[in-house]
Amino acid sequence: MNIITIHTSHDGSITISKNGNLIVHAQIDRFNNIIASSQPSIKLLLSIKNLNIKFDLVYFSFLMESCHNFWIELLKKYDLLKNKCKIMYFENKHHHYFHSMCAKATVGDSEHVVVIDGHGSPLNDGYEQETIFKNNKIIFQSQKNIGFNYELKTAEVFNIENRNRSFRSCGKLMALSAYDKKIKIFQKKTETLINDVMPTNNITYTGGVAQNVLANSNFLKRKIKIDPLCTDQGISLGVMNHLLNGKLNLISNPIYLGFKPKYNLNKFKFVNVEDKDVCKILRKEPVGLFQGKSEQGQRGLGNRSLLVDATNKKAVDMVKKIKKREWFRPFAPAILEEKASEFFEIDGTSPYMLYVFKMKKIINSICSIDKTSRIQTVSKKNNLNFYNLLNCFYKMYNIPLLLNTSLNLSGHTLVEDLDDLYYMMKFSNLRFCYLPEIKKLIMI
Repeated sequence: MNIITIHTSHDGSITISKNGNLIVHAQIDRFNNIIASSQPSIKLLLSIKNLNIKFDLVYFSFLMESCHNFWIELLKKYDLLKNKCKIMYFENKHHHYFHSMCAKATVGDSEHVVVIDGHGSPLNDGYEQETIFKNNKIIFQSQKNIGFNYELKTAEVFNIENRNRSFRSCGKLMALSAYDKKIKIFQKKTETLINDVMPTNNITYTGGVAQNVLANSNFLKRKIKIDPLCTDQGISLGVMNHLLNGKLNLISNPIYLGFKPKYNLNKFKFVNVEDKDVCKILRKEPVGLFQGKSEQGQRGLGNRSLLVDATNKKAVDMVKKIKKREWFRPFAPAILEEKASEFFEIDGTSPYMLYVFKMKKIINSICSIDKTSRIQTVSKKNNLNFYNLLNCFYKMYNIPLLLNTSLNLSGHTLVEDLDDLYYMMKFSNLRFCYLPEIKKLIMI
């Protein structure tokens, strides 16, 4: 059976399976280029059509008024549905359950799954915001306003008129807490509230609040598993896992799930290169890294990344000219997994940038004022090409890390394909991008 699940609320996503095997999971806004929009686009529909799959079943999930009717019309127009295709809907009351099913697919099963969201499924007196599942059954629900209050505080601090959209800026508030005493106190209170919800053992954690890496770092010693697709962009994946009876196992690859890119270089100038050639450029200026299936979630993790030598004194200024990032928001590093403990107080790995760690060897471009850094550890297993580039840089310069940020312009979605990349390079100071799968360095 061929199934497509579509989440048509904010942070919409699509997930496709064929005969029980996951084919693709992708964020809708990467294709319509409107952040958080779940409107279908021609680019996405053509990407689906190129898979040569017609669907037996379409499942929609949504929170509020949705665009699912428009989706149905276009799925038919692009001849993506079989004649007897069933179209079904999951409504709001299942929202936290789908978060939990996404987490089970990405990081595995636990006795308890904790979901903490800004908003969740409707209850008699509003929306539940904190839910604990035990063996797929709800054992706790509350409205402690943990996530919602963080959104309200974010709207207040950054003067955001539409509070319903302030959740997109919560990471900025978290970053600012390192500089502002009142915001730091608020952050600590939030961490206490999150901790009070947590059961004592055997926990998986998901929901939008699980993006708070400062709070997450309190759970390192407790070995709490955190879903890297914790936002609503993972909901369609949770729906798919439900339909596949919980058998979806993505633990070895929970984020590199997008469509395979096409390397049409007609718009670009290019030269053949090896990793060592790219490393020489990285010492002097930023280089994009574009390869394979796009990573899903909020962060560039080596398939759609912007890199530069973190020890270059001009590193932050050069990247800020491209990214236009606020002064108080730190950049993060990617580091060879086996070298992480030499530079950071880390016991284990951090492949998805879900925690912060104290630096042992201070490099100011990749840490906050409190000397902590949200790191990505890179291994051969989780990203071979990225690992090889980092390893080459280490062998050449005795530096096992690079400043790593997402490959996109400020206010834009992550680069999905080469058309997006061309636009980014045309309208920024980014001069080079490396395509390691075909060993090309491109420029415009």
